Amino acid sequence: MMILYWVGAALAWPDRVASTYEVSAAIDDVVVTTDGETVAFMAGASAMVLDMNDWSIVEAAPCDTVGGLAPDAVQEDRVYAGCADGTLGWFSRTDSGFEYPSRRVELSSEELIGLASNGTLVFGIATNPLSSSNPQVLAYNADTQAVVTSGYPSVLWGATLEDVEAAGPYLVASHGDTTLSKIMTGSGQTSQQWGVPAGTKSMDILAVSDARMLIAGGPSGVFNFQTASDTLTLVLAEEEGVENATALAANPDEAWFAVYDQEQAAVLVHELEPTTLMPQTTQLEIIDVPSGGGAIQEFGVVDGYLIAGTVRGQLHVITNRPWVEVLESSPSSALSGQDVTVTFTADASGRWAILLGADSNTSGKTLASGTMEAEETVSAVITVDDSFAEGDNWLRVVLEDESGETGHDSSAVSVDNPPSPVRLTAGNIGFGDGRIIIDWSGIDDEDLSHYMLYVSTVEFSADDFPEEGPSFSGVQSDKSGRALNLPRKIDSDPGENKTITIEPLTNGVTYFAAIRAYDAAGQEGPMSNVVSETPRETFGAADLAGDDGGFACSTLAAPAGGLLALFGMAFAGVRRAGGAVAAVALVSFAPHAHASDSEWPQSGDAFSDFIGNSFEARYSSIELSDDNLTQVFGTKGHNALWLEFGPTFFELVELTGAVGYYSETGSRVDSDGHKSAEDDTMLAIPLTVDATFRLDVLPEQLIVPFVGVGYDYWLWQESWTGGNKVQGGKKGTHTTMGAHLLLDLFQPARASRLQASSGITDTYITVEYRQQLVGEDDGGLTFSGDLISVGLKLDH
Repeated sequence: MMILYWVGAALAWPDRVASTYEVSAAIDDVVVTTDGETVAFMAGASAMVLDMNDWSIVEAAPCDTVGGLAPDAVQEDRVYAGCADGTLGWFSRTDSGFEYPSRRVELSSEELIGLASNGTLVFGIATNPLSSSNPQVLAYNADTQAVVTSGYPSVLWGATLEDVEAAGPYLVASHGDTTLSKIMTGSGQTSQQWGVPAGTKSMDILAVSDARMLIAGGPSGVFNFQTASDTLTLVLAEEEGVENATALAANPDEAWFAVYDQEQAAVLVHELEPTTLMPQTTQLEIIDVPSGGGAIQEFGVVDGYLIAGTVRGQLHVITNRPWVEVLESSPSSALSGQDVTVTFTADASGRWAILLGADSNTSGKTLASGTMEAEETVSAVITVDDSFAEGDNWLRVVLEDESGETGHDSSAVSVDNPPSPVRLTAGNIGFGDGRIIIDWSGIDDEDLSHYMLYVSTVEFSADDFPEEGPSFSGVQSDKSGRALNLPRKIDSDPGENKTITIEPLTNGVTYFAAIRAYDAAGQEGPMSNVVSETPRETFGAADLAGDDGGFACSTLAAPAGGLLALFGMAFAGVRRAGGAVAAVALVSFAPHAHASDSEWPQSGDAFSDFIGNSFEARYSSIELSDDNLTQVFGTKGHNALWLEFGPTFFELVELTGAVGYYSETGSRVDSDGHKSAEDDTMLAIPLTVDATFRLDVLPEQLIVPFVGVGYDYWLWQESWTGGNKVQGGKKGTHTTMGAHLLLDLFQPARASRLQASSGITDTYITVEYRQQLVGEDDGGLTFSGDLISVGLKLDH
């Protein structure tokens, strides 16, 4: 941040025309956005913007032909535009250009020739569809986004339009003669203001407050118009030095008022009373204006600058601030580490600073600073470093004069660095059977276009290729580089991670790989580290066990794929049904319960009185004993889900069947047990039948221990990269032991209601230990191991 000479400079006013721009047509409707960031003006039928950053003029295109502009008081960076086709549009300045609405508002069927706004309402002045009739006034409610129909359209008193302004409940239009039109914005009612001196030409209107407007009256001077009372009084006339007023402006912050006097071809600056905002007779400055542009007819005030538009297409910047002009930034496009020379001059002496990333004269990072004399040409050298971003970087040259006033100009330096390097390590490359797999984290460069992947059997380094990379060099058994698409172009978005498989390659041959990034401009980044890998044969669990698949029982020798699908659908259906029953049971665990005690020994008139049903859903953690499985799929994270159901007898014996679901992923391994980059998945549907004895002999027994034995059949399928798979079935047995915890005792009333509504007599939490021997007699893979299960059990 630049150092100020002193803080709290006295209030000041414009004292000179610092710069003049030649525009193609007469300038009307100079407006400043409510946020004070954008100056827009109408040049002929075009909307233009004066960029306050670098003092350039750019054209906006809210519509083909513009008939009026007005600031938007709600969207503070937006300017309304009235169009020749009768539509109402808008535009706002963005970093990349302009933003426009997706669809303009259809305000009138006729051409819009003027525009004003009071915050909520936007008023369009349109030519009257009736021949030779006065212009119409139409209104659009920005809050409701609807055209106002109550009281509108209304009609102006005058046939021509010089200017129109809105403030609070009033809209006032000047007609270039002794007539003013006043419209009540709430009702659309129009009245006419008379009584001005002969020879008056009502021109520019300046809205001071909701109750007052100032009128440039041409040869009569400046009038104060009390909108509520229709009182019109002369405040500046020939006695105060005003001979022919055509344009008005005020700056309450700095307490000055400006009027353009066409007779004197000068801007007269008067004192402004800060409370009443009334121009005073005290004249502070007379500023001569270049004669080539003709009379000023519109003013805009922004950040201490007075912007003036003339009838012959000149735009004047009038100020007391230093005027800075950047002559050149060379080069205009640079890379990180390069020097850029900024050449500039100013019309005042003072201290200068070059700021990066500044949105005002006191923000941003100071890159260079010094002092200069008025009209001196200064060349400052700056170095592009990490504080510069990709794309355009604005360098703001600020000069502070001895009175503390600051002026600025800006110049863009485009930075287009080559892409960042790709970070590649040995962990980013893996082997497979006849393939290598490379994955990497995408770089975040915004202009990233693509990567190039280079692979070769000939060892190389990044230093060998300051540009591009090696062509593919393989062995005789490899496909050609063209068939393998090497070097390979890989399109990518910034930050997108990538995984690429190169195949078919030759097992036992070492391949070297590297990557470099390219940006949208075609610049290439540094080559990554070179990594290497050797494809080799890989093995899954079934391969390690010497298991070719198949089913251990001839009665189950149907194709395993069909059985897996059948049991998968059965499991899904049972899971949905069981979920519904479980949901009913869970509702019973809410507060308020008391269930009746069961009897023991049980009594009944028939054998069927002693038969019930059991349903259980449980989750198991499995510790498998087959090293072939754990080598591929690891020792942790083996889990299964189960649904079990069947009859109970005397609440002591259960005969149940169960279906389970087991799935685990891992990586295939080579002959030495090293994990490859090829994925491997084991899917199993275990089927069991169980006989369980429960020691349930007490009424409402809290803990019910149990033991059991059962028969298992595991349908399994192992699949891996490339769509390969092997499948089969394994039979075996298991023993179980555990306990049920009766939940009814904790919520007896709910349990009683559940029994009455659904027939569920008991609800348990189950903890079970199971030891299973599956596939031990079949050869190959086994699914033997220990299981710890937790479940929810419902007795009916």
